[in-house]
Amino acid sequence: MNQREKMSDKERYKLDMEQLYSHWKLKEPAIRFVPTKSGEGEKIIINHRNNIFISDGVVFPELWYSQNVRILFLLKEAYTKNGDSDWDLVKDHLLLKEKKMSHLFKRICQWTQGLLNTSQDDIPAFFSGMSDIHYGNDILKHIAVVNVKKSGGKANSSMEEINQYAEYDSEELKKELEIIDPTVIVCGYTISSLNIIMGTEIKDYDSPNENWFYSTQLNDHDVIVLDYYHPANQYPDLLNYYGLLGIYQQALKNIGKDK
Repeated sequence: MNQREKMSDKERYKLDMEQLYSHWKLKEPAIRFVPTKSGEGEKIIINHRNNIFISDGVVFPELWYSQNVRILFLLKEAYTKNGDSDWDLVKDHLLLKEKKMSHLFKRICQWTQGLLNTSQDDIPAFFSGMSDIHYGNDILKHIAVVNVKKSGGKANSSMEEINQYAEYDSEELKKELEIIDPTVIVCGYTISSLNIIMGTEIKDYDSPNENWFYSTQLNDHDVIVLDYYHPANQYPDLLNYYGLLGIYQQALKNIGKDK
């Protein structure tokens, strides 16, 4: 047995992510052009070296790899208004128990609690009692979060810009997904980015699935892909919850039937 085989899941995950990020942060800068209405295109410079780099991933590796259902939320970007150094979305934010949770992550907790308990035959009733919930809670420990845009984050970027980052970092983002190894990917309005990352047309925009679920392959196993709104959307929590869980239930009923 080699040294890697002797490691725990947490140790292997930490080693693989450290190696990935050490390369990722030092990539050569690139110039990209984001389409604009004028047709000229807006020039952006992607430069992880000189911008704050925000890492992410599995919230609680000790639990993650023992789960049969591993839910990854693919989001657009994280951003910070203060500070001048790199930071970790998980360690420096999601695991801080003293901080009250944002509306975005309260909703992610609602979704996660429902997804973990949804089956082909049942969707659990909506539970809204999360007004005082803090980060570092047990629900968050079941998930992984990956942002497409790892540096230069801001309050609002166009999907055209997000997808320029997806293309530039496609190799690293795919490697990150392989290391994390989810069984379900919830796309927060990012399935176009996932198409780019995976290098395949998971969602065919000319002939999309009207029920908003898809599948792809990762590490030689099927992954359910849910094409949904960003969790910061303005629709009511109740509609968000049953909309997403209904899509997931249909995926459970239909994916794999032709195999």
